[in-house]
Amino acid sequence: MGTPGDRGEGPEREGGWQSEWQRGGWQSQWQPPGEQQGWKPEEGPPPQATGAGGWTQTPDGRWVQAGPSSSGKATAALVLGILGLVFCPLVCSVLALVFGYQSRNEIDGSGGRISGRGSATAGIVLGWIGVVICALFLILIVIGVLAGDSTSTGSPSGVPA
Repeated sequence: MGTPGDRGEGPEREGGWQSEWQRGGWQSQWQPPGEQQGWKPEEGPPPQATGAGGWTQTPDGRWVQAGPSSSGKATAALVLGILGLVFCPLVCSVLALVFGYQSRNEIDGSGGRISGRGSATAGIVLGWIGVVICALFLILIVIGVLAGDSTSTGSPSGVPA
């Protein structure tokens, strides 16, 4: 005789103990509850694997290429170059040159992961323009001072006769 589950009689159960009478004798097959219903174990936060060239692995296992990030130093070089032309030519222009050359070297060494080479170059150009304007202004001041001294009347210590 046996129980209804032994010979395939009665309602089918999902999960738990199930038994079958087979040619080789009685065998039981235990399955975890819910496995036939598409149950999956809970997953934690997906690991973020990052490969070379800005490739990132998504939670479903695909690899996608993340867009290149822009260099903050290149943006700073551009802004400082513009400020060097408008407000404070000497300090801002020199800083634009420093940040521009640093960011251009970082962008060239990144292998395409960092963008912004155009902003860095523009900051360098504006920095040099600001330095040249500052140098021309200083040259004009020196010429003005020298020209003012050469127009003296020749009387001793500038006292009128």
